[in-house]
Amino acid sequence: MTVRDHELKAHRFRIDEQQQKLKDLSELKRHLHATLDRMSKTAQSARGTGAAPSDTASRREKLCRSLEEIEQQVRQTEAELAASQQALNEQEHAREGYDRVPVAVGSRRGRGQVEHIRIVRAQRD
Repeated sequence: MTVRDHELKAHRFRIDEQQQKLKDLSELKRHLHATLDRMSKTAQSARGTGAAPSDTASRREKLCRSLEEIEQQVRQTEAELAASQQALNEQEHAREGYDRVPVAVGSRRGRGQVEHIRIVRAQRD
């Protein structure tokens, strides 16, 4: 496996991690929404009883803050995912271009050295 193959594999792994994080965040978000719905139904049915409204209100506030934080994490993760996918696409296109370019013949540079030079140039851009 070449250095470029390892980089591509690392980019794909990061993308998979970010997609899993988005999936987990959406599941947590659904769970919190369901909890808020249950709390509102319970609060409506418990109005006649002596339930402590301050406890319910503080818990509701915490859940709402948690939902806002989750939304912020989702936006951040989506931005990171888009950047990772862009980097992966660039790396894959660089690989495709590299495959079409012949190895420097007669310059005493092996395929690994030419690939290293291309990687360094791609990182500078």
